[in-house]
Amino acid sequence: MNLLSVSKLQKEFNGDVLFNNISFDINSKDKIAIIGKNGTGKSTLIKMIIGDLDIDKGEVFKNSKAIIGYLSQDVISSKSNTLIHEMYGVFENLITLGKKIASLTEELALTPDDKDLLKRYSTMEHNFEIKGGYEYHYKIDLILSKFGFTKEEYDREISTFSGGEKTRIAFAKLLLINPDLLILDEPTNHLDIDIIEWLEDYLNKYEGAVLIVTHDKYFINKVCKKIIEIDQGTSHVYNGSYEEYQLEKIKRYEVLLKHYNRQQKDIEHLQSFVDRFRFNSKKATTAQDRIKKINRMVKLDKPTNSRSKVKMAFENKRATREIILEAKNLSIGYEKPLLSNINFSMRGYDKLAIIGPNGTGKTTLLKIIEKKLKPLKGKVDFLREYKVGYFDQNQEGLNYNKTIFEEIHDHYPRFNNKEVRSVAARFLFIKEDTLKPISVLSGGEKVRLVLLLLMLSNPDLLILDEPTNHLDIETKDIIEDVFDEFSGPVIFVSHDRYFINKIGTKIIHLSDSEVTEFDGSYEEFKELKSKKVIKKDKIKREKTITKNYEKEIKSLEKEIHKIETKITKFEDETFKSEIYTNHLKIKSINEKIDSLKNELIILEEKYYELHEL
Repeated sequence: MNLLSVSKLQKEFNGDVLFNNISFDINSKDKIAIIGKNGTGKSTLIKMIIGDLDIDKGEVFKNSKAIIGYLSQDVISSKSNTLIHEMYGVFENLITLGKKIASLTEELALTPDDKDLLKRYSTMEHNFEIKGGYEYHYKIDLILSKFGFTKEEYDREISTFSGGEKTRIAFAKLLLINPDLLILDEPTNHLDIDIIEWLEDYLNKYEGAVLIVTHDKYFINKVCKKIIEIDQGTSHVYNGSYEEYQLEKIKRYEVLLKHYNRQQKDIEHLQSFVDRFRFNSKKATTAQDRIKKINRMVKLDKPTNSRSKVKMAFENKRATREIILEAKNLSIGYEKPLLSNINFSMRGYDKLAIIGPNGTGKTTLLKIIEKKLKPLKGKVDFLREYKVGYFDQNQEGLNYNKTIFEEIHDHYPRFNNKEVRSVAARFLFIKEDTLKPISVLSGGEKVRLVLLLLMLSNPDLLILDEPTNHLDIETKDIIEDVFDEFSGPVIFVSHDRYFINKIGTKIIHLSDSEVTEFDGSYEEFKELKSKKVIKKDKIKREKTITKNYEKEIKSLEKEIHKIETKITKFEDETFKSEIYTNHLKIKSINEKIDSLKNELIILEEKYYELHEL
């Protein structure tokens, strides 16, 4: 059954067209994701569908028999209601029917032979049963518990809950309403992984249709079977999961490019004839026919491949086997411990993901690792001092009064103009882009600039706190590529399972009662967790090497570290004005740096040979 149809929809703001010719259908049981860059109009489209925004052109057809539910706090009828009263409101008719049945039961107790009463009771009781009268209490308890609410909170007024909790209350109520079409705008925001995974399973079994706006690629893969992408002001429909969409998009791009190139050749051929013979009296008529043919053509726009790839330039780090970080008997928290007896280690090749439900102490643990917070008990030992690169997704370190060029040059004054433009181009800031003020950059552009500056700082260790929050899919792709290609150790906190699975090689899972250390990807962790075979002890899958090799490797690592320290010291010297303004001094230091780097290459080659053995 067709529930909703969108036909040639257009929206303008102040005379500028945000999108046009948006068309798609939603049928019963469809599971659809709407994706696109930030600013392409995804939420605007949803508001037009539900009637919160006027339609400039086109139309939205809604099946009059279909119930459409949209996730917002407006779903809550009154914030003065208690939590349980708000949920009971969904089943008001069923509760009234239950009261009538109870009243009939009392009457029947007095007149058990009244056939009319028996017939009425039988009809009512049957309707009560098929409508879920004996199940709605269980359903309320189940959904509220999955959204993190306890029975102790049932009698709390909704007004006393936080904003995020109110959104979860609205979400729970919407699922109890069970509409024919469920419309969700960024449903995984502010939900922890456990709730999201339950929600995925629930929506997969959901009898109605679901329309979702989301940047969560993992969620799309698990739930959606159709993708509507808003790109270049119009919509493109793809059938399949997110991974299938990626493959199909590449194929479509190649086909469209082929058609475009063929048309361009045809136009070029026709135009060539016109240019040669338009003033030739014998062939002027033919030339005019060719001009008409060109004008009659429906011109194809050149397709664009929006999946631009940044060009990485992180200096390769040694994939050392040494334990570079060790947490010993940690107790974390503020006035009271959130978790105690935390023990784990990290080697130089690890990309460590700290995951777990909200409130279990992930960010607190990260702050202790960063030395921004002291543990209540225990300690975190580092092998040595590391040059740490922090990824600041909020871009607080950027100077909004500067241009991109000025920001890069002020951080690295020894770069000449060509070098500044060259490194900027690696992160897709081309030509005049470098002259843009930082204040006018989009969110994705600012993230790319932060990544660029992070890359140039050449860190030994990266620390990331929720690096993909509130980013569109294209910017997430860039971030994933950058941190995946970084060969040094990484520590990060994230709820983004696609990012965790792609980047993480080791998991530290925090729960209310324990910490689990696991060597492997998120998918492997999840699989073992579902089979309940993860032990509290460390799960290791390491290759063993002989003690002689280990001793020699450690000796080489110390020597390599000494040379790296010298190189860093000399590079820091080059930033001093008395050095980079003196031709002879800068030349001398650069020669020393080059010599040390050559020595480093020889030692690293030997190190990797031993490591392979």
